[in-house]
Amino acid sequence: MDITHSLLLVVTIVAMIGALLASIIPFIPGPVLLWGIALVYAALTQSVPTAALVVMTLLMAAGATSDYWLPLVGVRTQGLSCLGAVGSILGGTLGTFLIPVPILGTLIGSILGAMLIEFSRIRQWRHALQAGQITIKLYLWSVIVQFAIGLAILLVFAGSVLAVR
Repeated sequence: MDITHSLLLVVTIVAMIGALLASIIPFIPGPVLLWGIALVYAALTQSVPTAALVVMTLLMAAGATSDYWLPLVGVRTQGLSCLGAVGSILGGTLGTFLIPVPILGTLIGSILGAMLIEFSRIRQWRHALQAGQITIKLYLWSVIVQFAIGLAILLVFAGSVLAVR
């Protein structure tokens, strides 16, 4: 491995660590960024095995869609209704665009969306507040899942590149 290749590898790993840390910020697509960085490295060096690229692509797809499937998992485990989950997703989307601070807008929109749907369905504020609490838990789980998937992408990349050396 020559010095240029080594330098590119170091820059790539540093960029991937930065993307992993940025994935903690909501709406920063950490897994997609990590996958993109790995893909650029693979295209430039031709030294990432195809199997590793396939695994990283599958992980990226799971991470990129986790905002959609994770609330549905929470419906079963936390007691939120399907309509409440849909309200959370729609509220989060609206909050992102209607409230000037996207991170807070998304969270506030998600909570209000779930609460409004659950209140209109059951007509009890206690149940609506519980839906809001569940939404916050699921939001935090989403951040954890995104980070874990991003870390898995980084580890697959590092393992595959080190194995090729």
